[in-house]
Amino acid sequence: MGFPGSADGMADMDKAIGDLHLATVVINVQDMTRAVDFWAAALGYVRREKEWDPEFMMLVDPAQRRLPVSLQLTAAPPKEPVRVHLDLYTDEQARHVERLVGLGATRVENWPYPEGADFIVMRDPDGNEFCVIDHPEL
Repeated sequence: MGFPGSADGMADMDKAIGDLHLATVVINVQDMTRAVDFWAAALGYVRREKEWDPEFMMLVDPAQRRLPVSLQLTAAPPKEPVRVHLDLYTDEQARHVERLVGLGATRVENWPYPEGADFIVMRDPDGNEFCVIDHPEL
C-alpha cells in the first residue's frame, strides 16, 4: 500500500475504504422538539421522516446539497470540553449570528478567541457548541 495522500496510494486507499463515508453528523439533545425546531430553522432543513420519533430524527437539506444532521435524544447535558462541534460557514456571519440568537442559540462570550479570529463560538438551545465561520465555503 502506498503512502496515504500520495497518488500511488490513492488506488490502494480507495480499495481499502470501499463505500465507507461520512453520511451524517449526530447531535445529542435533551429536548427533541426544541432541537428539531432550532436546527431545521437554523439550516433551512426539513425532517426526513414523516413520522415523529421522540428518540431520533434526521434533518435533511431539501435541495440535497449539504450533509444531513441527525438528532438523538439523551438524558445527559453536553460535557466540556467538547470533543466535536459543527462549523457553519457563511459570508454573512453577523446576520446569521443574530438570526441564530433569535432562534434560541447563545454566543459564548468568554471564549479565548485568538487575534483576528474568523469564528464565533455559539451554543444551541441544548448547550451544544458550534461555530459560525466568516467564510462562504470550505
